[in-house]
Amino acid sequence: MKFLKFSLLVALIVAACLPGFAQSQQLRLNIPFDFVVKGRTLPAGHYIVRRGNIGEDVWTIESGQGSAIFLTNPVESPKKAHNPSLVFVRSGDQYALVQIWDDGHLGRELLLTNVKQTMVAQGTQLVEVNAE
Repeated sequence: MKFLKFSLLVALIVAACLPGFAQSQQLRLNIPFDFVVKGRTLPAGHYIVRRGNIGEDVWTIESGQGSAIFLTNPVESPKKAHNPSLVFVRSGDQYALVQIWDDGHLGRELLLTNVKQTMVAQGTQLVEVNAE
């Protein structure tokens, strides 16, 4: 009987903590420019960025106007803490999503695509958009 009560208590604690954990795994942003993700151009607008259901390497970005699923690798910023945000590479008037920062010094970096490799080769500027 004691084991059953203890198990119930643990299950209730875990259930109470899960909504907070799930909320911290998504960002809401207003991106003021069109941008490229995984070879797809998405329009400016309000987006939700979150971890996919498959694992921490898979992320999604979505709005009513478009969405994309993409793979990431972990990235660290030991010297600079980031607010929850997205980082884009800008070349001329073209932007490409390159990083997601959801936890200060730890973030995710998108795997390089041909578009990003070309933009980096042409000389670029980083643009950071903070979460709402």
